[in-house]
Amino acid sequence: MTPQNLVLDAICATPLTAAQLDRACTALVSLANRKAEVREILRTHKAFTYFHETLRLLDDACAVEFARAFEADLDERLRHRALLTEELAWLRSSGLAAESRVAIIKGLNNARFYARPEARWSRDVDLFLPTWDDALTLVAALRERGYEFDPAECPWIKAEHRRGRAEYGQLFLVKRAGDRYSRMDLHFGTYSVSQGEYLRPSLTDFYEPAQAGDAVNRLNATGALLVMFAHALSDGYVSLKDANDSVAIATSGQEVDWPRLAHELDRHALRPQAGLLARHLRAAYADVPEVARFAARLDGAARRSRPGLWRMHDRSWKRRAVVNASYTLRAGWRGGRGLGRSLLSAAQCFAFYVRRLRAGIGGRTTRERLLLRFLPKADLLNWRLRPDACPTLIHTGHPVLAGHVTAGAGTAAAGQERLPGVRVAGRRDTPVVVIGDDVFLCTWDQRILPQQVAEVNDLLGVGR
Repeated sequence: MTPQNLVLDAICATPLTAAQLDRACTALVSLANRKAEVREILRTHKAFTYFHETLRLLDDACAVEFARAFEADLDERLRHRALLTEELAWLRSSGLAAESRVAIIKGLNNARFYARPEARWSRDVDLFLPTWDDALTLVAALRERGYEFDPAECPWIKAEHRRGRAEYGQLFLVKRAGDRYSRMDLHFGTYSVSQGEYLRPSLTDFYEPAQAGDAVNRLNATGALLVMFAHALSDGYVSLKDANDSVAIATSGQEVDWPRLAHELDRHALRPQAGLLARHLRAAYADVPEVARFAARLDGAARRSRPGLWRMHDRSWKRRAVVNASYTLRAGWRGGRGLGRSLLSAAQCFAFYVRRLRAGIGGRTTRERLLLRFLPKADLLNWRLRPDACPTLIHTGHPVLAGHVTAGAGTAAAGQERLPGVRVAGRRDTPVVVIGDDVFLCTWDQRILPQQVAEVNDLLGVGR
């Protein structure tokens, strides 16, 4: 086995049997002199907490040595988790949770299925809000609490009004305190799937009633699995977290609505990744009855689908682009869009995933100009949104705009209201979006041209 497989499959996979612990111990010994490589694998796959959970169960000198060597790494993550927990406590006590109908999803939702929730690492608090109005309510409160729009990931918004899909998207906010930070990732409307698809059912279908004293909703096991397989497309592979979350669900006694999950996997063309995970679990936990049963049911829900391009642990950006393009082709064909349109959408999806991923000011290369022309675009000025066109909204407070645009200047004069609290101004190809008092430049490839900055300053009255 490669060092990566030893770390992820032999050590970080949730150990449930003595044989699994023996394999973990043997793997640790073989990696004793490769700690730097192990640390990089754990960092890349966000697996430090899983690694330490296994070390806790091993009473041997090698485990103690690794625990000591990685103590600072674990402490950093535990302190970060404590900060996220503080922010959730504020959300619960603020009254906003009931007002905005918010639910915790993904990492912190799935952590409750674990015997020890702290084993599940979460970088941020992922929240779902059913409508834009719900999201706007929470954004206003977070901004007042000191959150800023995260420069590392910019907001976006889509819709498909002709098919009855109202606005949906993501907003990323972060609050810093010295070297510590808390981050809120707000998904509103529905959950996005790849570049141009989305979950058809409302996630509210999968809400569990809030526990006594807890105003924040959570997703049940069926909803958690559906979001897991949709999110796997964002990475382009099935992750260690997906495997361990599934083991946690299988051993927690939580019920899964397998017919409903099978329907949604088929409806959204998510069967290949579910089939791959089922096969992985059946091989890794053949001697754990509850996990083996779960894997068999999951394989049935996936209709024993072949994995195709899908792989476990393969964090490759090129594979991510190919996997998502393949998905777009299958989803388009299943959606009755015809072969020609489905092929075009797949090619546009590939271009979307290989485009620029960092915001910057300056001209475009020939390659970037060609990609930009090929990407689908929405008409934000007239509010004609599309599910396959992703407008990236770069806040005027973003570091790349420091010294170029005055954040928040002249917002009262900007634009026509298209949604509650949302105005749009400027030109069709370079619109400006104002959310509350926050001003954003819209781009399709995260490249900002100098003339766009000048237009925005003129629009906002900067320097007058």
